[in-house]
Amino acid sequence: MNREILCRRLERKGYDVTTAENGVRALELVGEQIFDLMLLDIMMPVVSGLDVLKTVRERFDPVELPVIMVTAKTGTEDIVAAFELGASDYVTKPIDFPVAFARVRTQLQLRFAEVALKESEERYALAAQGSNDGLWDIDLRSQVAYYSARWAEILGIAEGALEPNLDAWFSRVHPEDVGRLRDDFQGHLLGHAVHFQNEHRIRHRDGDYRWVLSRGAAIRDEAGQAVRAAGSMTDITARRQIQEQLQQELISDSLTGLANQKLLFDRIESAIVRSQTPATPLWMVVLLELDDLSRTIEA
Repeated sequence: MNREILCRRLERKGYDVTTAENGVRALELVGEQIFDLMLLDIMMPVVSGLDVLKTVRERFDPVELPVIMVTAKTGTEDIVAAFELGASDYVTKPIDFPVAFARVRTQLQLRFAEVALKESEERYALAAQGSNDGLWDIDLRSQVAYYSARWAEILGIAEGALEPNLDAWFSRVHPEDVGRLRDDFQGHLLGHAVHFQNEHRIRHRDGDYRWVLSRGAAIRDEAGQAVRAAGSMTDITARRQIQEQLQQELISDSLTGLANQKLLFDRIESAIVRSQTPATPLWMVVLLELDDLSRTIEA
């Protein structure tokens, strides 16, 4: 009787309710359909509610299928056993319907929130994997840092070899770049920049330096203080090499590799500007012109 009344009242609340006359049928239903919540009576014919719960938990975790046990008020041992098997909550008989509805609503809200969080994390992980970026996440209060497997892979090291702190990152940065990196990172934490972004060289396991682009943003408390920062690191070594090659081609002769007129005029302009300042030493320009350049190269 309690079950029938509870089903009708849940339906009046707008819930889509499916019932099972015993534990065997309940297990068949959860194998055939997808449910958001299960109300499970401990005392059931054929198979007990605890046995059903045990089987359900072998198939579904509490986020996939929350289970609220229904038990008599005197069934304290059964309640403890149910929680040990993975029950999400319980209601007692005779059923207090307002309490039962509140617990159903709470478990559904928790499930939907957990599912949304899991989907969001999966989307972010897929996006990061697709972009081939390494991820970093730093708790600024405890100074504990997380670096993803891809972040470590960019440096040619195993994920577990990284210390969980900011120094694991900054200590590997090229000496010429680390000061600017610290300034940009700290500037963002202090609110001087909306986002953190910095290009720097970082030491690979083989001893060479790789160019990377690090980006991220801070999470702030109610007072506006940064309490957490997270972001990504992208290997841009190939891009930087192409840029440097193009820059070299702009300022050097393709045949000789010597500096071309563009570089010469740039240097002269810079020297003229410097000469306007006091105490600048005198300077001169020497031009050397090669006749019959092609024959000289062939020789």
